[in-house]
Amino acid sequence: MGGAVVDEGPTGVKAPDGGWGWAVLFGCFVITGFSYAFPKAVSVFFKELIQEFGIGYSDTAWISSILLAMLYGTGPLCSVCVNRFGCRPVMLVGGLFASLGMVAASFCRSIIQVYLTTGVITGLGLALNFQPSLIMLNRYFSKRRPMANGLAAAGSPVFLCALSPLGQLLQDRYGWRGGFLILGGLLLNCCVCAALMRPLVAMAQPGSGPPRSSRRLLD
Repeated sequence: MGGAVVDEGPTGVKAPDGGWGWAVLFGCFVITGFSYAFPKAVSVFFKELIQEFGIGYSDTAWISSILLAMLYGTGPLCSVCVNRFGCRPVMLVGGLFASLGMVAASFCRSIIQVYLTTGVITGLGLALNFQPSLIMLNRYFSKRRPMANGLAAAGSPVFLCALSPLGQLLQDRYGWRGGFLILGGLLLNCCVCAALMRPLVAMAQPGSGPPRSSRRLLD
């Protein structure tokens, strides 16, 4: 994404390479799937949006463009938030943003409002989930990191294959407004994944003070 974040976490903590890390990997798998597949899956609704607002296809294409711009362009903002608040709080807020953006979009009366809700708010929410999830994954896995990153990246094709047919089904049954509302509910699962991102805690050494976190932001 826009900027690379490296969170070293508590000093002296060894990556468990398993254990709770598998739960973190699952959460990262889901978030990666939503982040990469959602901007493409939402294009299923473009035909109804064109009819609803009387616009051209190029106008509706801006929805995915803005969403992707927020996802990839807000890396520095995500880095600052992670350094200040930590991964899990940022991801929880991001999950709420992603969900509320789609829910609000289901009540929009103009394409500009859809740009702001689906594009800006949901895009920012997904961005606030994606980078921190990768940070946590790399903190939990060291020797098995290549395998863990590969499994997490598999969420993209899996969710792309699932979300597009689901979006079509929702559009056929409930229209684009109902589909956006249900997808907003599905994005709340990002908050569940955020709850899985349990911070690693350094073991206290005899005579030492409380463990301190060492975070570093790299370009």
